[in-house]
Amino acid sequence: MLRGSAFAFRSYGGQRDEVQRNWGLLFAIASVVTPLLLGMAVGAVAAGSVGDGGGGAREGFYSVYVAPWLNPFALAVGVFALACFAYLAAVYLTLESDDEALRNDFRRRGMVAGVAVMVTGVLALALSRGVAPSLQAGLLGAPWASPLHLLTAAAALGGLAALWLGKWRWARIAAAGEVSLILWGWALAQYPYLVPPGYTIEGAAAPAITLELALAALGLGGLVLFPSLYYLFRVFKGRAAQR
Repeated sequence: MLRGSAFAFRSYGGQRDEVQRNWGLLFAIASVVTPLLLGMAVGAVAAGSVGDGGGGAREGFYSVYVAPWLNPFALAVGVFALACFAYLAAVYLTLESDDEALRNDFRRRGMVAGVAVMVTGVLALALSRGVAPSLQAGLLGAPWASPLHLLTAAAALGGLAALWLGKWRWARIAAAGEVSLILWGWALAQYPYLVPPGYTIEGAAAPAITLELALAALGLGGLVLFPSLYYLFRVFKGRAAQR
C-alpha cells in the first residue's frame, strides 16, 4: 500500500524537489521491504516451521509466530527474493528506456543483481541443511535436479552475456526464464506439500465440484480479461504510444 501510494503521489502530487525526494524515498523503502518479507515468508513455509515454531503449544508467542521468519535460512531466502526482483526490474528497464546513459546504468545494475542472485541462491541452499532438509534433498538429489540446475545456470549466464552485449530482448527472455526455473525448482522440491509438513496439495484442495466451478469461472473471466489486457498493452506499449 505504501509503495502504490508513494508512486501515485510522486507522479501526480507536488512537483517540488523536496516532495519528490520524500515520496521517492518512501517508494524505495517499500520496494525493498516487500520482496524481502515475501522471500522470508517463502523460506519459513519451505522449512515447515510456520505455525508451531518447533515446540507446539508449549512455546511462547515469539517461538510460534516470530522465530520461523527470522532464522538464517528464511532471511537468506528473503535476500535471494530481493535480488531476483532487482534483477528482473533492471533487465526489463533496459528495454523500456530510450536514453542510452540510463540504459547503460540499468545494464550495470542488472549485471550486479544477476551475480547477487547466484550468490544468494547458493547461500540459501547451503543454509537449508538442517532447517529444510526435504527441500535441500529435492534440489540436490531428485532426478530432475541436475537438468533444472543446468538450465537455470544457462539462463543466468545467458542473461549476463546478453546484458554485456546489449541484447536487451534476449536479456529479458533469459532473466524471465531464470526466475521461472527457480520457482519451478522450489515447487518441485516441495511437492506434494503446499505447506509442509502438514498440508499436501491434495489434502488442502476443495471438493471436486468447487474446483470445477472455479475453473469454469476462471475460463469465463479469461474471455473478458485477456482481450482487455491485450488492448491495455496496445494502448500503453504500442509503437505509436512510444513515439
